[in-house]
Amino acid sequence: MSLEEYISIYNPQEAERIANAIIDSSNRNHIDPKFVTAVFELESGFHNNAVSSAGALGIAQLMPETAAYLQADPYNIESNIDGGVRYLKEMKDLWSDKGIYVYNYALASYNAGAGNLANGIPTYTYDYINTVHALYEKIDRTVTVENVSNHNTIYTKKILLSKLKQLRERRSK
Repeated sequence: MSLEEYISIYNPQEAERIANAIIDSSNRNHIDPKFVTAVFELESGFHNNAVSSAGALGIAQLMPETAAYLQADPYNIESNIDGGVRYLKEMKDLWSDKGIYVYNYALASYNAGAGNLANGIPTYTYDYINTVHALYEKIDRTVTVENVSNHNTIYTKKILLSKLKQLRERRSK
């Protein structure tokens, strides 16, 4: 199925617009659109009118301060998605020295804020990381994304798989 068809399960009215925005921004920012899709599915179910209890807005669930920092309009679908993709990429780049843990740190930062990772990944973000991983695996099995540069797709899979395994090992101790 296409990315648009997948998103239409959750938001049929805006699926084409959302899928195009994810693909375009992912290509510009050299990040796997399936990874982005997994994050945004968990964050908002692809609904731009979503507002979290903490005040995060839109499909990417940007906090107002983060949206302002990114110069993203959280109420505009394309701007919200682009802001979220750029922020995910920024979090990935911020933790690039973490080796195989880079995606875990990026996801934990996206979920809890980079400032909350001074002493490592907070345990309260483990479920978030595991859920994104599970969604990514589902999306990767079922969705074909066309017109996408192959930016870190295989690398992303391997990193997420190895990190999940390590997190499970840590949890079982």
